[in-house]
Order: sequence, then C-alpha cells, then structure tokens
Amino acid sequence: MEVNELLIPIIAGGICLAISIYGLAVAKDRFFALGGLFLYSFIPIIHRVGLLLEDPQDYFSFVSIVIFIVQAILASPFGGFLSPNKDSVQKTWSLKVQSSILVINASFAYLILTNPLLPTVIGVYHAIYSLMMLVAISKTLAGNMDMK
Repeated sequence: MEVNELLIPIIAGGICLAISIYGLAVAKDRFFALGGLFLYSFIPIIHRVGLLLEDPQDYFSFVSIVIFIVQAILASPFGGFLSPNKDSVQKTWSLKVQSSILVINASFAYLILTNPLLPTVIGVYHAIYSLMMLVAISKTLAGNMDMK
C-alpha cells in the first residue's frame, strides 16, 4: 500500500494523536485525551469498510472493523475511566479499559511495523497510543491520575 493512498488517513491520524497528547500532557483533560483516540478509531473503520466492500471475504478487514468499534466505545470521551476517582471499582474498571486499549494498539503497532508494505508512521501512531495507555495505567495504579 502506498503512502499516497493513505495520505489523508495519515494526516487525520496525526491530528487525532496531537489532540490526545494535548489532552494527556498539556491540558490534563480527559475529554481531549480520549476524544483524540475516539476519533482516531474511526480512521481504520472507514478504511477497512471500503476494503471489505471490495472483497467480502476479507476477514482481516472485518476483524479490524470490530476491534476498532470496540476501541471507539472504550475511548468514548463521555465516560469517566481517566477520572481521578479513588473508588476501587472505578480504578479496576479504568485499568481494564486502559489495558484493553493498550492491547489493541500494541497489537496493531506490531502488525503494521513488521509489514514492509504499510507506512511506518501508522504503526508509530499506534505505538504512541500504547505508550499513552502505559502512562495512564501507571498513574492509575499510583493513585495520581490528574485528569479533569
């Protein structure tokens, strides 16, 4: 797959990543941190729906669509999993959601970065989201999640 074919998704992904980094590192605002990831989830969904319509037997596209729909649900900025809540149930739920998003993005980072036909930058985006989830997990475990 050529970079030119994916130029718009790459640019959109970079914008979404910038929104998430801003929310996590600068504004410390859950809405932006999750909002970027939420929007980012729709990029592979849209791309893979097009591929699935071309080839209904493309099960990788179908599975990718399902996985990123799940990520979009988990990353919805209208929930509270990055909140500073000290409640043990909330903390457990936060860790489960953060871990799920970590697994999704780390897996896709690996798949993309080990495939020479795909642009490395997309794998890097997934890797950065994975690192962001590691930061969120460590803050949650330490009890110092400082998001609004």
